[in-house]
Amino acid sequence: MQDTLFLQETNLLQKASRCIEYIQESLQNRDYETAKIEMSELRFLLDELQAIEQKKLRRAQLFEVVADMRKRGIQIDFVSRMLG
Repeated sequence: MQDTLFLQETNLLQKASRCIEYIQESLQNRDYETAKIEMSELRFLLDELQAIEQKKLRRAQLFEVVADMRKRGIQIDFVSRMLG
């Protein structure tokens, strides 16, 4: 799961960087329609990146809860298998 998120994040960051380059190029060429389209795409990519950050945060919180429960002697089999 974590590897998948890392790959998704890397891919989205690369796409966002390309969008920024395209926006800059479009502005230099006074191609405002293309710039608007790329800005829309960039916004979408930023939303996706933000969603990945939320997933990472929730996963980290889950790890904390499981670690706390283990300290208390509580074993949660399905979570333990999921987290590996």
